[in-house]
Amino acid sequence: MIRNFLTCDGQTYANSHGGVGEITVQKVFRRTDFQGAWDFVLRVIMPPNSSMGVHQHARDEEMYIILKGKGLMTIEGEAKRVGVGDMILNKPEGTHGLLNDSDEDIELLIIQASNKT
Repeated sequence: MIRNFLTCDGQTYANSHGGVGEITVQKVFRRTDFQGAWDFVLRVIMPPNSSMGVHQHARDEEMYIILKGKGLMTIEGEAKRVGVGDMILNKPEGTHGLLNDSDEDIELLIIQASNKT
């Protein structure tokens, strides 16, 4: 199966996970596309001054892959600068959020897998 994340339909979400502003989310792959533990692959565009609020998942693991831009990632209460090429692993039951405090869009892929054990 081949999909181009540049051409997938997107939706705009306001205040993602209690964050500020609007972000655009393209659902590239969904749970029904996989046979394994993968839940989804999303392409997210975050304009300047937007954020995904700090939040927590249950037993899911997420990988954020920064394709464009830079921002401030909060993991387990600690803020770290992130930018192009950074891959951030959000562990099960961990807290995380992303703030675009720059003057350019952040573009990232988010990949999530579930730990069913």
